[in-house]
Amino acid sequence: MKFVKFYLFVVIIIFSSKLFSQHSELGLGGGIAYYAGELNPAPNIMNKLRPTFGVFYRKNLSYRYSLRFGGHYAKLAAEDKVKTNENINFFETRNYSFTSTLLDAYGVIEFNFFPYQLNNDITAKVTPFVFIGVAGFYTNPEVENNMTNTSYGTSTTALAIPFGLGIKSNFIQNLGLNIEWTYRKTYSDLVDGLESLHFNGYQLSNSQNNDWYAFVTISLSYKFLRKTDKCSFPIN
Repeated sequence: MKFVKFYLFVVIIIFSSKLFSQHSELGLGGGIAYYAGELNPAPNIMNKLRPTFGVFYRKNLSYRYSLRFGGHYAKLAAEDKVKTNENINFFETRNYSFTSTLLDAYGVIEFNFFPYQLNNDITAKVTPFVFIGVAGFYTNPEVENNMTNTSYGTSTTALAIPFGLGIKSNFIQNLGLNIEWTYRKTYSDLVDGLESLHFNGYQLSNSQNNDWYAFVTISLSYKFLRKTDKCSFPIN
């Protein structure tokens, strides 16, 4: 139910932003999601990769700059890796793990390294791009203590800073192919659900070091034009 409400919210935003205005795109895609925090401090992106799916609306302000708004539905998970330290007797790992649903809504500004527009012969067919913006997210992690076989659940809502890079390409006519990597620097240490408690003398969570999560995605976007739109505008 929360998943349905979330995407209805995203759809309302998209259509209220004049979906079929000049040089606008609608896209969807999917990929993998991973988490970085106390249970995956390296981070090791192979520590329980999980799927993500998303939709977005892009407003192209020029051949260089775009605004993009969208949302992701994803799963996050991670587990403690075995640690050893011969200098400490009876050393025990936390042996914790977590799984969570993630709902993520964002707005970013994109910069294209080359002048770019879908289905426009006077611009580049492929361009790398970077982006940064603001995001909000919801998680409901279930944390499990694998030594005692106990678990507890919690939830959190917080803000994050999304940033990343990618490649846009003109796939077929008004259809574009996008590949990107994005990191979310969050303002919460509860993405994994670990509280600032101690177990057997070891801290479960460092409240001074907030959690992160990331997406690696491939998406398709379609450019909409009205009959009154002009063919092009100056390259800048």
